[in-house]
Amino acid sequence: MDDTKWQRLMSTDSSDLTETQKSNLLDGLKRRVTFIKYKRNGRTYSRIYYLVLAEDAIHYRGSTHSKREACKVKDIDQVRPGFTTAVWKRCLDKGKITLNKAHMAFSILYDNNRHSLDLLADSEEIRSQWIQGLEYLIHRYRSHVRSHYEITDRWLWSLFSEADRDHSGQLNRREVRRLLFLLNIELDEFEVNKYFNYANIRATNHEELRNLDKDEFISFYKFISYRPELIKIICQYNGSTLEQMTELLSNYTILSKLSHMNPLEQPPDVSTTRCWKSSTKSPSSGKNQHGKISAKTSSNRSPSTTKTIHKNNYLTVEQFQNFLQTEQHMKGITIEDCSKLMVKFEPSEEGSKYEEIGIDGLRLFLLHDEFCLMNADKAHRIYHDMTRPITDYFIATSHNTYIRDSQVYGDCTPETFIHALRTGCRAVEMDCYDGDDGEPIVYHANTWTNAITLHEILVAIETQAFAVSPYPLFLNMENHCSYEQQGVMARHLKNVFKDRLLTKALKSNFDRLPSPEDLKYKVIVRSRKYPKGKVPADPKSNRSNDETEPNPKSYHPDFSSLIIYAEIVSFTNIDHTISTQKCFHSISFKESKADDFIEASPPEHLDLIKLSNKHLVRVYPGTIRQDSSNINPVSYWTYGVQMAALNYQKNDEAMCLQHGFFIDNGGCGYLLKPSFLLSDNSTFDPKETVYKKAKRIKLHIISGQHLPKENESQNDSDVADPYVEINTYGIECDYTKHRTPSVRNNGLNPIWDYKFHVDIYCPELCLIKFQVRDEDRHGGSSFLGQACYPFTALQLGYRHMKLKAKDGDYTHGTIFVHIKIEDL
Repeated sequence: MDDTKWQRLMSTDSSDLTETQKSNLLDGLKRRVTFIKYKRNGRTYSRIYYLVLAEDAIHYRGSTHSKREACKVKDIDQVRPGFTTAVWKRCLDKGKITLNKAHMAFSILYDNNRHSLDLLADSEEIRSQWIQGLEYLIHRYRSHVRSHYEITDRWLWSLFSEADRDHSGQLNRREVRRLLFLLNIELDEFEVNKYFNYANIRATNHEELRNLDKDEFISFYKFISYRPELIKIICQYNGSTLEQMTELLSNYTILSKLSHMNPLEQPPDVSTTRCWKSSTKSPSSGKNQHGKISAKTSSNRSPSTTKTIHKNNYLTVEQFQNFLQTEQHMKGITIEDCSKLMVKFEPSEEGSKYEEIGIDGLRLFLLHDEFCLMNADKAHRIYHDMTRPITDYFIATSHNTYIRDSQVYGDCTPETFIHALRTGCRAVEMDCYDGDDGEPIVYHANTWTNAITLHEILVAIETQAFAVSPYPLFLNMENHCSYEQQGVMARHLKNVFKDRLLTKALKSNFDRLPSPEDLKYKVIVRSRKYPKGKVPADPKSNRSNDETEPNPKSYHPDFSSLIIYAEIVSFTNIDHTISTQKCFHSISFKESKADDFIEASPPEHLDLIKLSNKHLVRVYPGTIRQDSSNINPVSYWTYGVQMAALNYQKNDEAMCLQHGFFIDNGGCGYLLKPSFLLSDNSTFDPKETVYKKAKRIKLHIISGQHLPKENESQNDSDVADPYVEINTYGIECDYTKHRTPSVRNNGLNPIWDYKFHVDIYCPELCLIKFQVRDEDRHGGSSFLGQACYPFTALQLGYRHMKLKAKDGDYTHGTIFVHIKIEDL
């Protein structure tokens, strides 16, 4: 493992705050503070806001003193000081607040910048405390996601608090049954009583036997979230015989009746439970009056690596190295590396002391981002050659970026640009029209969308233009402005972006476009220099054309001069474009036109590849998609199209593929095309089956953990019957679909144990998507979570994948799989 990987692995919190400072920040948020909440209509409300004890949400008390959730920490995108949101600007316009209070105002933006909580503090000091505290919480959550640290005692305690309806600090059996619904699992009365009694280890009287305190609840949770598949892995690599493994598994008898689809001998993972510190109940030893075995120690040490309890439920450092080298394909890992990994991940003191890793340690190790299904090095590092012409790259591209909802109605907002840029988008779009007061505006013409000024959008873009990626940002500007307001557009572009705006070519003479590396931190205008259907006249030519104008009066020279490497031109035919157009000429196609290319008879169906080899090509959704639905971008990527433009506000399959595709190469928004899409003499055809680099992927969908309910609703009393749907995307022959059986009434830890294989003929352009769905017994299914990755970025062996909601936010859910890839 190299130094960069170790640095990512060992860093848990890169903030510069001391532990005391962190504690003070969080304590400050937990103290209840009164803010004035401003709404879009100008109304104001005095509310008491505070961070809940679980530290995962901001709540408030309303006028009726009822407690309500304002937003979850995991949903917060940004915290901004001052009057920066549409709500504040509306209130300023209406005179509901004055500029002299900007130093006390701040906004919490959440749900992908779709919503804002706009608050006014009593003082600048209080505002600063809350901004700093919230930014620390956001930072901590994102770092915890990498290690899956959110599945912790704190998260469990938040569930405990929600189930503890009478606030007694304990759960009775009725409250435990409600908790099981929150955990997305259904058990019968016999099973509930059995797990309840096993977890209730410190009961000394009948009253205590009826309730679980917090520590006992965590033991209860560990019983029901048992991972038998990890026991099998450990037994496989620690030299256990089949008889020893069977005996070890048979010792775990508690969960023998748990609802698994294809059970791997399934007794409870007692090794994952710990002997917890005593709280309100008194410790005892031996059997209590009810005949139940009580804990014999109050130590925090985990029995998972205690040799006297089980001799075969751990791996030595040498066995762990063998597992990593043989199964996980970490060929160069040393004994010293393995020792360091054990120190980091093994939670028990005894395991660390004897250099052993037990079931808890192995689980934590396999859940870390570095060892999940997506290759973390490819996700965090820019490793593609970035010095080739920019036409050689796929570019993450947004369509009508200013629209928040459908193409027909709703607000145009700068927040959609900020969201797109923060997710790696490198080409945004705005439709520009004349404003009544001389200021250009952006909106969707002939619709009920509400306009916004171009200047407001440009200012928002400037704040985030290079926050995620250093590579060039394209502004696709559909210009419908008058001559005068085009001059205003040019002035705003220059004033806002200053020296980052590309205002002249890097070289005076060029026959190919510069590279992303050459254009780092540059903003590039992509638009027309001349009216549609007209081209500039060549003064050296005696040939004239009725559709040529030397200097069309309708286009302002200040604006036209900014269009350098991405001048949009009309398309006539492939031969005309290739023979006459310059490398800086760019072409846009509506999806129907691009589909005509693809559906043409051979060899004309390859014209799109030829075109995108020399020119920047953009394909965008047709006008029929008024609901902001998306094109399938994979169809166009396989033909070399650089800019497959998507509606980023739509949480659909296309956006899942987009995020899965561009997570590669450090998420910088640029991906180098495969070599066969860059050659003039390539024989590549997306409609043919290519065997040269074909691969066979063998997938074993083993189990799931903490699957969310539909729409992540904790109030849904229905328990999931989950199954996994696996889809591959790429060239035509690489589209496949498989699914596991469903598991009844278990979204907590279902076991599918489902094996299959898929042959992929063009791995370089293949994506694989895993989607967990809840099967309705009356037909149909509902979405629970998903993950999508490039085929070439998959890590082999036993891997977890962390599930996302449709909006791209992580859930607590994971899937555990085994991956093997072979040459065909």
